Amino acid sequence: MNETNAAEMNKRYVLVVDANVDDRFDTCMLLQRFGYTIFTAHTTEEAIEFMTVAPPVAIVADAGASGSTLLFWITKDPRFFHVPLILLSSSRNAALENRARKGEFAAFLKKPLKVEEFYRIVQEVIEKGPRRNLRITTHLMVRLEDGLGGREGCATVLSEYGMFFRTLEPRPVNARIPLVFEIKGRLIKLEAIVLYITTFDEGPFKEPGMGLKFVKISRADRNLIATFILERIEEGIPRQGPQK
Repeated sequence: MNETNAAEMNKRYVLVVDANVDDRFDTCMLLQRFGYTIFTAHTTEEAIEFMTVAPPVAIVADAGASGSTLLFWITKDPRFFHVPLILLSSSRNAALENRARKGEFAAFLKKPLKVEEFYRIVQEVIEKGPRRNLRITTHLMVRLEDGLGGREGCATVLSEYGMFFRTLEPRPVNARIPLVFEIKGRLIKLEAIVLYITTFDEGPFKEPGMGLKFVKISRADRNLIATFILERIEEGIPRQGPQK
Protein backbone atom coordinates (compact mmCIF):
# COMPACT_ATOMS: atom_id res chain seq x y z
CA MET A 1 0.00 0.00 0.00
CA ASN A 2 1.52 3.34 -1.01
CA GLU A 3 1.92 6.41 1.23
CA THR A 4 -0.81 8.33 -0.61
CA ASN A 5 -3.39 5.64 0.10
CA ALA A 6 -2.32 5.44 3.72
CA ALA A 7 -2.70 9.21 4.13
CA GLU A 8 -6.10 9.22 2.47
CA MET A 9 -7.29 6.40 4.70
CA ASN A 10 -6.68 8.49 7.80
CA LYS A 11 -9.89 10.24 6.76
CA ARG A 12 -13.28 8.65 7.46
CA TYR A 13 -14.02 6.04 4.82
CA VAL A 14 -16.26 3.05 4.09
CA LEU A 15 -14.56 -0.17 2.99
CA VAL A 16 -16.38 -2.13 0.27
CA VAL A 17 -15.38 -5.79 -0.13
CA ASP A 18 -16.83 -7.71 -3.06
CA ALA A 19 -15.20 -9.92 -5.69
CA ASN A 20 -18.05 -9.25 -8.14
CA VAL A 21 -16.99 -6.21 -10.20
CA ASP A 22 -20.53 -5.13 -11.13
CA ASP A 23 -21.91 -5.45 -7.60
CA ARG A 24 -18.89 -3.66 -6.17
CA PHE A 25 -19.35 -0.81 -8.64
CA ASP A 26 -23.05 -0.42 -7.79
CA THR A 27 -22.40 -0.40 -4.03
CA CYS A 28 -19.57 2.10 -4.35
CA MET A 29 -21.62 4.37 -6.60
CA LEU A 30 -24.45 4.51 -4.09
CA LEU A 31 -22.12 5.21 -1.16
CA GLN A 32 -20.40 7.99 -3.08
CA ARG A 33 -23.74 9.54 -3.91
CA PHE A 34 -24.64 9.34 -0.22
CA GLY A 35 -21.53 11.49 0.35
CA TYR A 36 -19.05 8.91 1.67
CA THR A 37 -15.38 8.35 0.82
CA ILE A 38 -14.79 4.73 -0.17
CA PHE A 39 -11.99 2.23 -0.57
CA THR A 40 -12.47 -1.14 -2.22
CA ALA A 41 -11.01 -4.60 -1.73
CA HIS A 42 -11.47 -7.76 -3.79
CA THR A 43 -10.44 -10.20 -1.08
CA THR A 44 -10.40 -10.62 2.69
CA GLU A 45 -6.61 -10.26 2.68
CA GLU A 46 -6.82 -6.88 0.96
CA ALA A 47 -9.55 -5.77 3.34
CA ILE A 48 -7.51 -6.69 6.41
CA GLU A 49 -4.51 -4.80 5.01
CA PHE A 50 -6.63 -1.68 4.61
CA MET A 51 -8.11 -2.01 8.08
CA THR A 52 -4.79 -2.48 9.87
CA VAL A 53 -3.51 0.78 8.33
CA ALA A 54 -6.63 2.76 9.29
CA PRO A 55 -9.95 1.28 10.48
CA PRO A 56 -12.97 2.26 8.35
CA VAL A 57 -16.14 3.79 9.77
CA ALA A 58 -18.01 0.80 8.30
CA ILE A 59 -17.53 -2.26 6.09
CA VAL A 60 -19.96 -3.26 3.34
CA ALA A 61 -19.14 -6.76 2.13
CA ASP A 62 -20.57 -9.58 0.06
CA ALA A 63 -21.88 -12.27 2.38
CA GLY A 64 -19.94 -15.04 0.63
CA ALA A 65 -16.60 -16.42 1.74
CA SER A 66 -14.99 -12.99 2.16
CA GLY A 67 -17.85 -11.64 4.24
CA SER A 68 -17.96 -14.70 6.48
CA THR A 69 -14.21 -14.53 7.06
CA LEU A 70 -14.39 -10.82 7.82
CA LEU A 71 -17.23 -11.39 10.27
CA PHE A 72 -15.20 -14.02 12.10
CA TRP A 73 -12.06 -11.86 12.06
CA ILE A 74 -13.54 -8.59 13.34
CA THR A 75 -15.43 -10.34 16.14
CA LYS A 76 -12.15 -11.86 17.37
CA ASP A 77 -9.95 -8.74 17.11
CA PRO A 78 -10.75 -6.09 19.76
CA ARG A 79 -9.29 -3.36 17.53
CA PHE A 80 -12.31 -3.71 15.26
CA PHE A 81 -15.18 -4.53 17.61
CA HIS A 82 -16.60 -1.03 16.99
CA VAL A 83 -16.55 -1.24 13.16
CA PRO A 84 -20.07 -1.96 11.85
CA LEU A 85 -20.34 -4.66 9.19
CA ILE A 86 -23.12 -4.70 6.58
CA LEU A 87 -23.38 -7.98 4.64
CA LEU A 88 -24.99 -8.18 1.20
CA SER A 89 -26.28 -11.25 -0.62
CA SER A 90 -28.20 -12.05 -3.79
CA SER A 91 -30.16 -14.74 -1.96
CA ARG A 92 -31.78 -15.26 1.41
CA ASN A 93 -29.61 -16.56 4.22
CA ALA A 94 -31.69 -17.34 7.29
CA ALA A 95 -28.65 -17.98 9.49
CA LEU A 96 -27.02 -14.62 8.72
CA GLU A 97 -30.35 -12.79 8.97
CA ASN A 98 -30.81 -14.26 12.44
CA ARG A 99 -27.27 -13.29 13.49
CA ALA A 100 -27.90 -9.73 12.30
CA ARG A 101 -31.12 -9.57 14.33
CA LYS A 102 -29.14 -10.72 17.38
CA GLY A 103 -26.72 -7.84 16.86
CA GLU A 104 -23.66 -9.89 15.89
CA PHE A 105 -23.15 -7.48 12.98
CA ALA A 106 -24.90 -4.34 11.73
CA ALA A 107 -27.24 -5.57 8.98
CA PHE A 108 -27.98 -8.15 6.29
CA LEU A 109 -29.38 -6.77 3.01
CA LYS A 110 -30.38 -8.39 -0.27
CA LYS A 111 -28.94 -7.46 -3.66
CA PRO A 112 -29.90 -5.55 -5.71
CA LEU A 113 -30.01 -2.92 -2.98
CA LYS A 114 -33.09 -0.85 -2.26
CA VAL A 115 -31.65 2.65 -2.24
CA GLU A 116 -33.70 4.15 0.59
CA GLU A 117 -33.25 1.09 2.82
CA PHE A 118 -29.49 1.05 2.19
CA TYR A 119 -29.24 4.80 2.92
CA ARG A 120 -31.15 4.41 6.19
CA ILE A 121 -28.98 1.51 7.38
CA VAL A 122 -25.71 3.25 6.45
CA GLN A 123 -26.82 6.41 8.22
CA GLU A 124 -27.84 4.50 11.33
CA VAL A 125 -24.56 2.61 11.72
CA ILE A 126 -22.20 5.48 10.84
CA GLU A 127 -23.71 8.81 11.86
CA LYS A 128 -24.31 9.98 15.42
CA GLY A 129 -27.29 12.02 14.23
CA PRO A 130 -28.51 10.05 11.19
CA ARG A 131 -30.46 11.79 8.44
CA ARG A 132 -33.72 10.08 7.65
CA ASN A 133 -34.19 11.43 4.14
CA LEU A 134 -32.23 10.98 0.96
CA ARG A 135 -30.37 14.06 -0.21
CA ILE A 136 -28.15 14.86 -3.17
CA THR A 137 -25.55 17.44 -4.07
CA THR A 138 -26.79 19.56 -6.93
CA HIS A 139 -26.48 22.87 -8.76
CA LEU A 140 -30.17 23.68 -8.93
CA MET A 141 -31.02 27.28 -9.80
CA VAL A 142 -33.50 28.73 -7.29
CA ARG A 143 -35.16 32.14 -7.07
CA LEU A 144 -35.97 33.79 -3.73
CA GLU A 145 -39.15 35.86 -3.92
CA ASP A 146 -39.28 37.46 -0.48
CA GLY A 147 -39.80 41.09 -1.50
CA LEU A 148 -36.13 41.97 -1.02
CA GLY A 149 -35.47 42.52 -4.68
CA GLY A 150 -35.60 38.84 -5.58
CA ARG A 151 -32.44 36.84 -5.95
CA GLU A 152 -31.48 33.89 -8.09
CA GLY A 153 -28.86 31.53 -6.73
CA CYS A 154 -27.85 27.93 -6.44
CA ALA A 155 -29.04 25.14 -4.15
CA THR A 156 -26.07 22.83 -3.55
CA VAL A 157 -27.89 20.19 -1.46
CA LEU A 158 -31.49 19.07 -1.95
CA SER A 159 -33.84 16.73 -0.08
CA GLU A 160 -37.62 16.47 -0.28
CA TYR A 161 -37.80 18.44 2.98
CA GLY A 162 -35.30 21.23 2.38
CA MET A 163 -32.16 22.54 0.71
CA PHE A 164 -28.93 24.41 1.27
CA PHE A 165 -28.92 27.70 -0.65
CA ARG A 166 -25.46 29.13 -1.35
CA THR A 167 -25.31 32.89 -0.84
CA LEU A 168 -23.22 35.69 0.66
CA GLU A 169 -26.43 37.48 1.64
CA PRO A 170 -28.39 35.06 3.83
CA ARG A 171 -31.76 35.95 5.32
CA PRO A 172 -32.14 35.91 9.13
CA VAL A 173 -32.78 32.64 10.96
CA ASN A 174 -36.55 31.89 11.10
CA ALA A 175 -37.26 34.14 8.11
CA ARG A 176 -39.90 32.69 5.76
CA ILE A 177 -38.97 32.82 2.08
CA PRO A 178 -41.02 31.98 -1.03
CA LEU A 179 -38.92 29.89 -3.45
CA VAL A 180 -39.32 29.09 -7.14
CA PHE A 181 -37.34 26.46 -9.05
CA GLU A 182 -37.82 23.96 -11.85
CA ILE A 183 -37.54 20.18 -11.75
CA LYS A 184 -38.13 17.91 -14.74
CA GLY A 185 -39.74 20.76 -16.66
CA ARG A 186 -42.23 21.66 -13.93
CA LEU A 187 -42.14 24.90 -11.97
CA ILE A 188 -42.25 24.40 -8.20
CA LYS A 189 -43.38 27.18 -5.88
CA LEU A 190 -43.10 26.71 -2.14
CA GLU A 191 -42.29 28.46 1.11
CA ALA A 192 -39.28 27.73 3.29
CA ILE A 193 -37.93 28.83 6.65
CA VAL A 194 -34.28 29.60 7.40
CA LEU A 195 -32.96 27.01 9.90
CA TYR A 196 -29.31 28.10 10.05
CA ILE A 197 -26.68 30.29 8.40
CA THR A 198 -23.03 29.52 7.56
CA THR A 199 -20.20 31.88 6.58
CA PHE A 200 -16.59 31.67 5.36
CA ASP A 201 -15.51 32.67 8.87
CA GLU A 202 -16.54 29.25 10.18
CA GLY A 203 -13.69 27.49 8.35
CA PRO A 204 -11.89 27.18 5.01
CA PHE A 205 -14.18 24.41 3.76
CA LYS A 206 -17.46 25.90 4.97
CA GLU A 207 -19.76 27.00 2.18
CA PRO A 208 -21.54 30.32 2.84
CA GLY A 209 -25.31 30.20 2.70
CA MET A 210 -28.38 29.07 4.58
CA GLY A 211 -30.14 25.83 5.37
CA LEU A 212 -33.80 25.99 4.41
CA LYS A 213 -36.69 23.78 5.52
CA PHE A 214 -39.76 23.51 3.29
CA VAL A 215 -42.80 24.50 5.35
CA LYS A 216 -45.44 25.12 2.69
CA ILE A 217 -45.35 22.72 -0.24
CA SER A 218 -47.92 20.64 -2.09
CA ARG A 219 -47.85 16.85 -1.79
CA ALA A 220 -47.40 16.58 -5.57
CA ASP A 221 -44.34 18.87 -5.52
CA ARG A 222 -42.79 17.01 -2.58
CA ASN A 223 -43.31 13.69 -4.38
CA LEU A 224 -41.74 15.13 -7.54
CA ILE A 225 -38.65 16.24 -5.59
CA ALA A 226 -38.39 12.81 -3.90
CA THR A 227 -38.65 11.02 -7.27
CA PHE A 228 -36.06 13.34 -8.82
CA ILE A 229 -33.61 12.65 -5.97
CA LEU A 230 -34.07 8.88 -6.17
CA GLU A 231 -33.59 8.92 -9.97
CA ARG A 232 -30.39 10.95 -9.60
CA ILE A 233 -28.98 8.53 -7.03
CA GLU A 234 -29.89 5.45 -9.10
CA GLU A 235 -28.68 6.95 -12.39
CA GLY A 236 -26.30 4.58 -14.17
CA ILE A 237 -26.90 1.76 -11.69
CA PRO A 238 -28.81 -1.05 -13.45
CA ARG A 239 -31.77 -2.52 -11.61
CA GLN A 240 -31.83 -6.29 -11.81
CA GLY A 241 -35.54 -6.88 -12.01
CA PRO A 242 -38.16 -6.85 -9.25
CA GLN A 243 -36.98 -7.54 -5.72
CA LYS A 244 -38.70 -10.26 -3.74
